[in-house]
Amino acid sequence: MIRDYARRTAVSFGLATMLVLSITASFAQTTADLAKKGTVTIGVLTGIPPYDTVDASGNTDGFLVDLAREAAKALEVKLEVVPVNNASRAAALESGRVDFLIAHMTATPQRAKTFLMTNPYGAYEMRFVAAKDMKLTTLDDLKGKRVSVPKGSTQDVAISGYGIEGLEVVRFDDDALAMQALISGQVDATAAVAAVANDVITKRKLDNLEVKREVPLFTLYWSMATRKDATELHQWLNNFIYYAEVTGKLDELHKKWIGTPIPGGKLPTF
Repeated sequence: MIRDYARRTAVSFGLATMLVLSITASFAQTTADLAKKGTVTIGVLTGIPPYDTVDASGNTDGFLVDLAREAAKALEVKLEVVPVNNASRAAALESGRVDFLIAHMTATPQRAKTFLMTNPYGAYEMRFVAAKDMKLTTLDDLKGKRVSVPKGSTQDVAISGYGIEGLEVVRFDDDALAMQALISGQVDATAAVAAVANDVITKRKLDNLEVKREVPLFTLYWSMATRKDATELHQWLNNFIYYAEVTGKLDELHKKWIGTPIPGGKLPTF
């Protein structure tokens, strides 16, 4: 009986070890792990043209996908793109569904508690968008208004903290839905990346809407994100971003999809 028990224990321990090794391998925390796997799985934010689009085959394409292609090429592995939105991107990384994110995440102190945030790979201007005939020259003009935002985004945090009397923040899963809420009249304004909003207004001929320049929200930067224990991969990505900037590749891709170099000049490091 003692022998049988020992044998069963050994088998159970062996299965448990195999499971742990399998889970660890699927998380691919280092560049060596990715090379061994032969594939890098990158979570890419969707629903934010002109930064992304859909190709003739129905696959996600755009600035972020091109950047993911460059990363996979530098890692010398195949690329698997996993589309994510504002609401799903954190869970995709935490669960190990993706190896890292190129998903327009700003490196806030709160996010840095959960993930390792890289040096920025791009910059953006966040602005309010509303009807042309809506007065919006100061924050007080938002009293009693409904403003749509992507759930958990930097604009969600910023606007929710204004403490403006009667201001209602209406949350949606991604930028596209937040913008659509304005277009359909569900809200009075939305907070959006200026380049994205101008693209929507132009392509859909929404002549009644405009980006409000008098009340800038903020100019911030986008970082990639890895899990907390992926320190070697995180450092490699910082190197990759640095090299892509100094060789002009980042500006080249930004011009290709957005029409302008990355705003703000030289990207910061931290």
